[in-house]
Amino acid sequence: MRAFGLNIRMDQAPVLLAAAILFVAGCDQNIDPIVGEDRPFTIWGYLDAHADTQRVRVFSIEKRLGIDRAGPVDAVVKSTNLTTGETHAWTDREIVFSDSSIGHVFEAVFEVRYEERYRLEVRRSDGAMSGAEVTIPPSVEVELVDERNRAVVPAIIYGKPPNLVDVSVIYDAITLPPANPWPPGSTTPPAVRLAVAVPYSGKEEPTADGWRYEINLREDFEVVQNEFDLNCLTRDLIALRRIDFRFLAADEQWAPPNDSFDPNLLIEPGTFSNVTNGFGFFGGGYTVSTRWIPTDIVLRNVGYKTAGPCPLAPQNIPECQLPPEPCFRDGN
Repeated sequence: MRAFGLNIRMDQAPVLLAAAILFVAGCDQNIDPIVGEDRPFTIWGYLDAHADTQRVRVFSIEKRLGIDRAGPVDAVVKSTNLTTGETHAWTDREIVFSDSSIGHVFEAVFEVRYEERYRLEVRRSDGAMSGAEVTIPPSVEVELVDERNRAVVPAIIYGKPPNLVDVSVIYDAITLPPANPWPPGSTTPPAVRLAVAVPYSGKEEPTADGWRYEINLREDFEVVQNEFDLNCLTRDLIALRRIDFRFLAADEQWAPPNDSFDPNLLIEPGTFSNVTNGFGFFGGGYTVSTRWIPTDIVLRNVGYKTAGPCPLAPQNIPECQLPPEPCFRDGN
């Protein structure tokens, strides 16, 4: 198993900063919540147990929520590990998002630990403060049951964090150009890579010490084919580079209305917030991702093209190969 945290680079901040922060960068600027609200800040973010740098976005509440501007923000951010007493001061980073909007993302370099409780405080110069507390979920392990030559792969999660969010299987697939393009002499189309995510949230079965998912490669292949169709790619010549089983292990407060971080719901004051004397959400969690490649027998039975002679070509042509090996290396 390989586990990956959402350790977000600053150039990725508009895209990631967790599902909770996604809505902030593109929220509806036409919604006017309470004017004259006396709570000082809106806070969006979470502590990531798989990251070495923590980040949170902070809004100063003035006449409207969800509005930010260039220049210093009147806020001092501090976090405290309530289990050990360790504290950290956070530094303001002004970010320009892809839509030219401005955001203030505070960051601090430290690692959070499983099952420990933390408090975040955002204080204004006049002493007004917003804050939140969160407990980091326990660690989990993931096992893929290697039942060779089967198109259904059991994924077992050992451990029970309060919430499993955005459970999905991601198929990193690629089109294969035909070995003998028709008519003869025509240009061979390039191989095109497309990652297709199939949601698995809600498909879990409880076990004595965790959860079990049945990953159905054959049913999911139909989803992959449909996505290739929608992207004007052939559905008949698809090879699989790798598969990722991925989810966010989250704390008990990670439960937005209708199980969705919908900006039209979350912008409304009081709809969903664990921030004391403020708005927004501050949580705890970490992303887990397990990667593998099924056997060639399974891939062929499911419908993928595999290594060997190219599709549509005679079996006895040794020059006929799939795309070169670099296309299938783990780092690409």
